[in-house]
Amino acid sequence: MARRIYRILIGIAIGIGAYLILTRASHSDVFLISISSVVFLLMSVSTHGLIAHSVRPKIKEGLFGYPLLMGLVTVILFLLFIFFIIPALSPDFFYLKLK
Repeated sequence: MARRIYRILIGIAIGIGAYLILTRASHSDVFLISISSVVFLLMSVSTHGLIAHSVRPKIKEGLFGYPLLMGLVTVILFLLFIFFIIPALSPDFFYLKLK
């Protein structure tokens, strides 16, 4: 049941992200970055929940790589967000912050 909920949350996050990309011209940069940050949080939590519920508890206790895997997933999602999602939503965002 938990995996189904996390899959639904991932679908919702992807749907909201697609909506933001398709309608980015009608929203302000602050709104786009704020909502995309919430979508990133939702996607990150859902991905971690899906991975956590896919690994058996006995394996997870003795697994040294499990925290490393979770950290790696977070880093990959964050880098995708910073270098692909934010520039797609607001191409001038980084330029405006450097001035």
